[in-house]
Amino acid sequence: MELSQAERHVLQSVCDTFFPATEDGSEFYRLKASDIGVDQMLADAIENSLQPGNAKDFRRVLSVMDSPLYNLVLTGRPARFTKLDPQSREKYLQAWRDSPIALKRTAFQALKRLTLFLAYASVDGNGSNPVWGAIGYPGAHKAAPVPTPSPLRLIPLPITADTKLSCDVVVVGSGAGGSVIADELAGSGYSVIVLEQGPYETSETFKQNELRMMQKLFQQSGTAATKDLSFVLLAGRGAGGGTTVNWNTCLKPPARVLSEWERDFGIDGVTGPAFASYLEEIWKTLGVNPEESQRNGNNSVLWEGCRALGYKEGSDYHLIERNARGCEQRCDYCTYGCIYAAKQSTPMNYLPSAQNKGARFVFDCRVEHVVIEGGAARGVVGTCESNGRSYSVQVDARAVVAAAGGIETPALLLRSGVRDKNVGRYLRLDPTAGVIGRFGKAIEPWKGPPQTVAVWKFIDMDGSYHGFWIEAAPVHPGLFALSAPWVNGAAHKDYMKDFYAKSSASIVLVREWSSGVVSVDRDGYGVVSYNLERRDRETLLRGLEETARILFAAGAVAVGTTNNAQVLAEDGRTVVNAKDLDSFSAEVRKEGIEYNRTMLYSAHVMGSCRMSADPSLGPTAPSGELHTVKNLFLGDACVFPTTPAVNPMISIMGMARRTAESIKVALGSH
Repeated sequence: MELSQAERHVLQSVCDTFFPATEDGSEFYRLKASDIGVDQMLADAIENSLQPGNAKDFRRVLSVMDSPLYNLVLTGRPARFTKLDPQSREKYLQAWRDSPIALKRTAFQALKRLTLFLAYASVDGNGSNPVWGAIGYPGAHKAAPVPTPSPLRLIPLPITADTKLSCDVVVVGSGAGGSVIADELAGSGYSVIVLEQGPYETSETFKQNELRMMQKLFQQSGTAATKDLSFVLLAGRGAGGGTTVNWNTCLKPPARVLSEWERDFGIDGVTGPAFASYLEEIWKTLGVNPEESQRNGNNSVLWEGCRALGYKEGSDYHLIERNARGCEQRCDYCTYGCIYAAKQSTPMNYLPSAQNKGARFVFDCRVEHVVIEGGAARGVVGTCESNGRSYSVQVDARAVVAAAGGIETPALLLRSGVRDKNVGRYLRLDPTAGVIGRFGKAIEPWKGPPQTVAVWKFIDMDGSYHGFWIEAAPVHPGLFALSAPWVNGAAHKDYMKDFYAKSSASIVLVREWSSGVVSVDRDGYGVVSYNLERRDRETLLRGLEETARILFAAGAVAVGTTNNAQVLAEDGRTVVNAKDLDSFSAEVRKEGIEYNRTMLYSAHVMGSCRMSADPSLGPTAPSGELHTVKNLFLGDACVFPTTPAVNPMISIMGMARRTAESIKVALGSH
């Protein structure tokens, strides 16, 4: 899908409006987006990285913006966007930002997020960006990668032609769930093949480059979102899946949640000693420990704020233990793969262990459908990208494990013709919003161990365990820029210059009642729709207020949200006072939580094929096998009946370990 010159011209005009040259005089303010090639990079993303349906939508927006007829209807002026003066272009985008028409706000967000991410995340041939100096960002360490130990290296199967393979079990996905199942089954003597959509990267091939690694290690090159763009969805891909890009946060599922799953959904044994032993086994394999949980500037803010408010250490807030070894606080690019071979993601343990037991791996392989015959799974068919060419890969197997994540697993089942009305339903996201605190000193929110403090005081505030929790979030320039309020181009530059290096980034995560749906478009790609209920919006608003209160107690001189309309408490000189905070809360309540007016995120995509003994409540039986298809098992977060109320990695792995036992029973002797 190649953009025309006219479309590229519109794109350049849009990018230069979001990131314009101004009259300040410094290099930062003199630069416009096209000076650093943002428009060209965005055009390349539209042509090569977006799903086909999204790329078509993008082109449609560009066409509308430069159509005199459409603009006459939409704005009352029959003018092309490219013919407007800079001030009129800015007003045009502001009108879309604030429009009561949801589609206009969606289009604004698509353009704003990608433009500003690229403006601040892209690098030149020297690995630098001309805007970084102005915002206080030093760029990547000039550190040599630590080689991955030879015994931990995977040796993928070379695919150089159309290929047919066979095994006992084929596992689709190598993340938290797929890796555990592959290792356990291989260790029990079954022949296992793992197919992974993304690449195999190691400490030597990871790059300390936000843009490049976002494109490689995240679903849809980092552009995944709900259909209306109201939620940014951060889902990993490649060897290790989410374990390679997450923040090493290790939290076991609470007993209260496990009791709920057992009582309400008939998932026997999750409150018993066997499941507890699986969690301990995983804990040990990952090397989870508190020694690697130093509090950097970002996390110290939460800790000190909670302490100042008199919260109880160990219950209201606590240290997060992490699966890391030898980080030495060098974790600046933890989100984009660890170059120090210190992050204990599954390519450092479960995957090489599975290989040592006989498992085989194929990477860069998208599984298109499961072969289902006579009501049972018989294998899978996919396409492998190798050396610039595409080859078909067919794997015949006695059992299939779909462990591709909360979006890709239901999409695979739908492409495969699985007939169960609950496939794709009950999607959960742990809806997440950010609060930014600016301090009178450097915080450097990209630097050090990414997430080491959790605030748990409010998880049960309504007695139903559907409250919220608070954590720190590391942010590199691109992610910070796409999240920051855009009042106009000059104001956004001011915000980045004044806030970025001195800001803490805290996130509020809600254990929601709401749910969404995963469907597939005409090309077979997953499409996510999600509706945030009123009671969850109220919980999120309360979370923003309480987070601001913690930052205020920690000494913030300004506290703000990531709404389109900037909500900010500050006096510019001293710490935020109680009066400022009251005004902030009132403004937060006035703005509310509205789609594409508030930046919303999810890195926890779960529940889209939920597990239940009752087939009417979910498509997955307590064994992990689909109710409607024999020998087709699910091994990722899509099986969660409700959210676990913690960051989900350990819960995913525990449920996958449990499902591995069911697969052994189903296959019998080998």
